[in-house]
Amino acid sequence: MNTNIGPTRRGVIRGLAFAGAAAVSRAGSTAQQLPANYTWDRSIKDFASLKQSALKFAARKGNNIPVLSLFGDIDQLREKAKRPAWLDQQSPSGWMRGIDALVLKGAGHMPFHEMMIKQRERISECVHLKLAPPYRLHYLDPLTANPRAMVTWIETQDWRYPWPVGNIDMDTAYALTFDWKVMGNARAHDALVTWFDWHDKHFDPKIGFWDFAKTGELRNCMAGAMHQFGIYFMLNHELPWPEQAADTTLALQEPTGLFAPNSFSDNCLDIDAVFILTNLYNRYGVRKAKIREALERAVAANMKCFHPDGGALHRAGIDREPDWWSTWCRISIIAWSARILGISEFAGPWDFRARHPFKPEDGGKSLPSWTDDKWYEAADWPRPKPSAPAAE
Repeated sequence: MNTNIGPTRRGVIRGLAFAGAAAVSRAGSTAQQLPANYTWDRSIKDFASLKQSALKFAARKGNNIPVLSLFGDIDQLREKAKRPAWLDQQSPSGWMRGIDALVLKGAGHMPFHEMMIKQRERISECVHLKLAPPYRLHYLDPLTANPRAMVTWIETQDWRYPWPVGNIDMDTAYALTFDWKVMGNARAHDALVTWFDWHDKHFDPKIGFWDFAKTGELRNCMAGAMHQFGIYFMLNHELPWPEQAADTTLALQEPTGLFAPNSFSDNCLDIDAVFILTNLYNRYGVRKAKIREALERAVAANMKCFHPDGGALHRAGIDREPDWWSTWCRISIIAWSARILGISEFAGPWDFRARHPFKPEDGGKSLPSWTDDKWYEAADWPRPKPSAPAAE
């Protein structure tokens, strides 16, 4: 991978005014500055020190593939990794260990939401390690029976809450992609075609996202759409309204440089917004000047969310203990943004291969069509097992 991200921009991070100027924010914002006595890791100034912070955190919490893979170490991690025990304990029905009670339910069913996330982690682990489970994900079969079944599944989600629905919607498409590309189920491909057709049809062209329930809650719509956008980018499917999506996201940035209105930062909102902006910038070239300005302020603010003992915080100034998800989010934000901003201090060997919906920072720009067999090599999926049975 070419790690040359452009000329040095010394002072981009250290010289930025933290609060930012002319931030476009919604009326009535309650954004807060960091408390005067807040302690943050001021040592992070380049790629090496950022990686050291992640390694310090991983040493306390144990080996963490999602975090360490960001630094280009995935091949080494794959060599050291042991075959997951759950892979050999999969049920013939397709369940993966820990989610053997999974049935298709709506967004309001929190155990289901959590099990779908667990399924995503299991699939991602298979892809990282180039392994395939012994059995197909048969729980998807009701969705692949006919196009109407797929549409009914989408439309019966509770779209008043687009953030959790976005997760479930994405995880459904991600599992279908795995069932098709890795496990050889052609009907899963047909269900994905229907999935894309429905989403293409139901965009709100005014905001560039989905607001199927007409809530008008743009922050939740943005945070929800980030997940479906991950499928669009990963499979190289065109977005119809990229300018509008960029404008909506930019308008949600707070004076802090981050995207939560009621605290100093929220890791999910931050990565949701930056994921959308960096992909729209790289793939579609829209609102370039405004996106670069927004990313400069976002990078400066995210640097203040790292803990002196290593790792990053969910909400700086509120939470006191770092966690792996916040660490992954904030490192990703800096990595994606640095490539656009040309911050050579952060020109490390980032690993941006598209193994799951949150990896392709260039918006699938270098990937062939998702209907092309060459997509296997480009996206780094495991090869399907020749004996994998297709759905009847």
